[in-house]
Parts: sequence; C-alpha cells; structure tokens
Amino acid sequence: MLEPGASDTTSPSDAFEGDVRAFLESLTGPSRGNVIWLVDNALTVSVDESRALGLRQKSDVPPHDEDFATLQWSNGVYTLTALSGRNLWVNGQKVSSTALGHGDMIEFGEHGPISRYRVCNHKFPARHTVEDILSDAYAYARTSRRPFAKRVSGALRESGRRLASQTTVLFRITVLASLLLIAGLVFLLYQNDRKLAESIQQESRKIEAVAVMLAQTREDAITPEDLSALRSAFENQAIATEQRLGTLEQRAGAPTRIIDASTQSVAFIQGAYGLRHLESGKLLRHVLGPNGEKLQTPFGQPWIEPDATGEPAEFQFTGTGFLIEGVPLLATNRHVALPWTSGDRAKALKGAGLEAEMLRLVAYLPGQAESIEAKLNQFSETADLALLSVDPDRVEGLGLPLANDQPRAGEEVFLLGYPTGLRALIAQAGPDFLETLEKDGSVDFWTIASRLSVQSQIQPLASRGIVAQTNPGSVVYDAETTTGGSGGPALNRRGEVVAVNAAILPEFGGSNIGVPVSHLKTLLGDSLNQ
Repeated sequence: MLEPGASDTTSPSDAFEGDVRAFLESLTGPSRGNVIWLVDNALTVSVDESRALGLRQKSDVPPHDEDFATLQWSNGVYTLTALSGRNLWVNGQKVSSTALGHGDMIEFGEHGPISRYRVCNHKFPARHTVEDILSDAYAYARTSRRPFAKRVSGALRESGRRLASQTTVLFRITVLASLLLIAGLVFLLYQNDRKLAESIQQESRKIEAVAVMLAQTREDAITPEDLSALRSAFENQAIATEQRLGTLEQRAGAPTRIIDASTQSVAFIQGAYGLRHLESGKLLRHVLGPNGEKLQTPFGQPWIEPDATGEPAEFQFTGTGFLIEGVPLLATNRHVALPWTSGDRAKALKGAGLEAEMLRLVAYLPGQAESIEAKLNQFSETADLALLSVDPDRVEGLGLPLANDQPRAGEEVFLLGYPTGLRALIAQAGPDFLETLEKDGSVDFWTIASRLSVQSQIQPLASRGIVAQTNPGSVVYDAETTTGGSGGPALNRRGEVVAVNAAILPEFGGSNIGVPVSHLKTLLGDSLNQ
C-alpha cells in the first residue's frame, strides 16, 4: 500500500508490489492533486484533523480515532462502507455502504475532502484526457454540497490546474499556441478598431473643417435664388443694403475729388483655396458619380477625398484691396489674403490633418477689363494686414498715398470697398445685367466677376463716417460697410490712407475697426527691405 500523499507522477510499482486495481484522486483538502493506490483486499480510510485523506490495511490494528470508512474488494469491485457515526456521500447521495464505480465522486464527512474513484486496469495513466478533467470539474460542481459560488470557483480552479499539469505536452503546447494566436488576433482587432476609430474621428474632423470653410464660400457664392431675390428687389425698387451702401458724394457729402482720385486704385479681390491632405500629400478633390456629377455626403456637404478623380475642391472668397502709391503692391487684410487663418478655420484644419493652399487669387481694378494675377508678398504677424504682388505694368501710375499722421476723434473719413462682394456689384450693374445672367443661367463665381469687369461694372462703393476713437492698435469709425469690405482703405479729406478696414462691430451701432496706417508702413518697409 502507498502512504497518503503520494504524487500522481509516482509509478505504483515504485512503491509496492501487487496488482493496482483502482486509485483515489483527491480533489480538495491538503491532499488535493495526489492519488492513493488501492491494492489490498481490505482497507481502512482515515481523515485527519487537517482533512488529509489516508489509507492503511484493515488488518492494521488497533483502530484509529481518525478512521472514517472501509474499502472491501469483492467480485471485482470495491465496496465503500461508512463506520459508525460517519457520514459519506457518493455522487451527491448520502450512503452507508455502496459498490464503487469508475468515476464516482466521494465526499468524506460534512467538511471532509472530496475524492474521485477511478479503476485503472493495473496501471496509473501517465496523463489525463481533457474529457476526464472537465468531467471531474462538472461532477464536483454538481455533487458538492458547498455553496454554489465556492463549488464553481473550485471546479474552475482545479480544472485549470489539471489542464496545465496533467495533460500531454502536445496538448499544452497546442493550447498555449492557441492562446497566443487568440491574443494576437485580439491585439490585431484592437489595433484595427483603434485605427478605425481614428479614421472615423479624422473623417469627422475633416467634415467639420470642410463645413467651416464652406460657410464663407456660401456667403460669397451666387445662386439662382440670389438672382431671383435681386430681381424682386429691382422690381420693388428696394435694393436692400447694397444700394444703401453705395451712397456717393451727393448723399454722403464726400468731395468728388477724393472719390474720383481713389476709385481706380481700389481692387475687388477674388480667390479660391483648396485643402491638401497632409498624410497623402494630395489635394482634396470632388468624388464623382457615374455620370460625372459631384456627389454629396449624407450631411449635405460636398464629398471630397484625396484619391477622388474630380476637380480640386474650391473654397471661394472675396474682399477688397488697394494699390499703394509708388510700389506694385496691393494692401489688404491678412484674413482676406489668407482666409483659412481666421476664426475657427485654422484649428479645424489642424485637427483634420489638412493644409490650405491657394489655388487662384486675382484682382479686378475699375476701368480694366482683364483681371490681374495676385500673389502673397508679405503678411503681418501682429496686425491684420497683408501685401499682394501684382504685375507692375498693369498698375503703373496708380496707388493711394499713405498718411503720416493718425486721424483724430471727430475727423471725417471716407471708406471705399466692395461690401457683400458679387451681390453688390450685380446690384450696381442694374437689371439688364441681371437679366442676362438669368437668361444664360450662368452663376459661376469666376464668370460673373469676369463679365462685370468686361462691362466696366466693377466700381467700389463709398461711404462716409466719423472717427470715434483712435489708439496705436486701431481706428474706430462709423462708416457703413459689411462683409466683403475688409481690406478697403479709409481715407482722410486729403485722400490719404489713414487705416485699413478690418472688422465690423454691429453691437456698437455699426461701428467698424481699421488697422492704423502706421502698421501698414511697417509691413511695407519689411517687404521692400527683403
């Protein structure tokens, strides 16, 4: 007989001689994981105070206080019989005596250890099958009288231990490889999910950036509905704000000399920029449908992608600029020359991984039928100012002088510009020009400006105001203007530029802010010294 506590890796022939008929494998208690060989015909089972299971030959007397039951071999089976005052459970059923079968689950006492009885055909199996291990765990969880949580946790813990130590090496390697494969797949799925989430977030930021850019484009674009609205205004003799802003010297009292001398040097600026995808280095282009039509996203925005085959997406804008006396340079606002740097646009572009790029920038001067190509020359980091280079041959003899002194509060100023962009120019051109546009169905951003220029219909609007406040950083006046007038010159009564119109303050009764001419002189000096 093998003494209690023998390891399940011990061969029975190393411990005793004789036929091994069966064995008890302890599933709980301090003997958990060990086996006790059943060789003799009559055996006594004992459980000590620590709940460790032991066996000895029945003939080994005197009896011990720890004796719990007897095992008797007869007719090819062992019969388990509880001693007086002892309680036994076999497969969850309380018994006093029963013949044991292969796989029976035996529980010795209320708190005693649980063992599995196995017939082993004269040898102990070197390894257990997964089926046996899982069967043991299920039987334990089903038959044990412990609380449900403890039964389940014990079954899982023990089955895990046995799967890791009592199965074949090949099986363990296979399980380990499978776990590593699953871990790898989970990691790949996580990476893919993360990339997908980043892609969705990036796409969301791109849509947001495009929406921000389109907001200004919609303000400057002309639609058929806009033409209809203008026609109604003509018919009702109420041309909204555009004609009111076109008050000339008769209504504003501005000297004819200042208006006539300055008008030819005030340019209507028209431009469009695109967005370049930083990661791919490609411009965003329109996605085209099967018939070549430009598709839209479910959110109603133009569908643009770096790998699309359509034309580059254009974000159009207009503004005002003026020629400076003595140099072939147009002065304007930085937010006109670089419109993507104002407001929330720069932040939206950065978050979407996009970079703005000027696609086309032109200037129209009164009295000249053809547009002039313009190019960014210099911009200020501290003031809302920029300088654009133009063809010197096209601007010879033009330009506005710059004032030496800053205006004082109460002085009169005259503001020239193109507020409301193309809408005001169409309103100035009159109903005949509008009728031609409607007949042709041409509302293209570039075509309208070109037609206006050919027909000598590009003229700045003039308004008069009073300087309310001056300081080194700004000049505040109440000359009327609106979107599109940015970059226009504010002139004193000598026709000299005292400020560059930059912003509107509607909350202060229509007041506007101009950048003092001193900042323009500083920027001009930096440009000429380069």
